[in-house]
Amino acid sequence: MRYIPIFLLLLLVFFTGTAQDGFGNTGNNKTNDKTLELTEVVGVWSYRVTGINNGYEEGLLIVDKMEGQYTVQVQLQNRGSLNAYDILVEGEEMQFHVNLDGVERVGVVLGIKGKELEGQVITEEGSRFSVRGTKQLPEN
Repeated sequence: MRYIPIFLLLLLVFFTGTAQDGFGNTGNNKTNDKTLELTEVVGVWSYRVTGINNGYEEGLLIVDKMEGQYTVQVQLQNRGSLNAYDILVEGEEMQFHVNLDGVERVGVVLGIKGKELEGQVITEEGSRFSVRGTKQLPEN
């Protein structure tokens, strides 16, 4: 498993989408009156990005909340980890950016329902890739 390429791809997608669509626009114009609870977001999530095969297609997202601020770390197999920034949790969505190889920014937009997440990774070039995941820990 190569986690770094997926994470970098996720970051690239997120930043590109943010520049094009605005940080909060995921294509869904419906008002969402459900807000994610802390226990729904915080934890360890496995993810898989479809449409790429460069080593970034699978990994772990470690989501925490400390002192009122969310943190997200993308764990890459045999390549370390990436820290997310510009993290926003609103309604049933979580958005963040990461830098791939230290220079390429991608955006990640995720919808979370229960133990499942689904969304997109958006590159600086505007390419979009689907991402899906499942909460691994805690098992609540």
